[in-house]
Amino acid sequence: MKEYKKLPITEYLEYAASSCATPGGGSVASLAGALGAALGQMVYNLTYQKKSYQEHDEMTKAVVLSDYKSLVQLQKDLTDLIDRDIQAFNTFMDALSMPKSTDEQKEKRRLAMAEAALIATKVPLETATKSMEVMRHLETIARYGHKNCISDAGVAAYLAGAALKSAVLNVRINLPGLEDRDFAEKADRTCEALLEDSDVLTKEIEMSVAARL
Repeated sequence: MKEYKKLPITEYLEYAASSCATPGGGSVASLAGALGAALGQMVYNLTYQKKSYQEHDEMTKAVVLSDYKSLVQLQKDLTDLIDRDIQAFNTFMDALSMPKSTDEQKEKRRLAMAEAALIATKVPLETATKSMEVMRHLETIARYGHKNCISDAGVAAYLAGAALKSAVLNVRINLPGLEDRDFAEKADRTCEALLEDSDVLTKEIEMSVAARL
């Protein structure tokens, strides 16, 4: 399968704008989350050698460094999800196209579709969860990042928040088709909690950024 994460950005955008079903909203949400993580790293990289930052105590710098390292890993994870979301969609479409002439074929198709629907739900749920993690690790970046690039910390948070909300939409569109209703209800509750936490954290980061503009 084509690795969309390795495409030039202009080519990826061409695919996203085309009549092709992929990359769709889930893949684009993962890209937005990865961009948010990348921007957070940029703020740190433009900050940590500054004299004003070095004046902070060692414990504070250790916490910010830990958040930076987490953003590095989250960028990698979300970049992988760009293609994993496409793979999940293709798996569902493959199941949908399975033959259904006999009872045995119908049952195999039903089981394949149920499994594919579960995968297509779990992948964007992971994107939403990791986007929330990006936001959490951006909080100290926004608080201690150098003032000359502090607006980028805000942009990073907005991107991560958009990724989270976009991924939640991709989770919820799949919930009605899930056979495992317990999982569906749990996933929906998780989404609601993520949305609530995201709103709170976005406001906190906005306040940190606004105070330093």
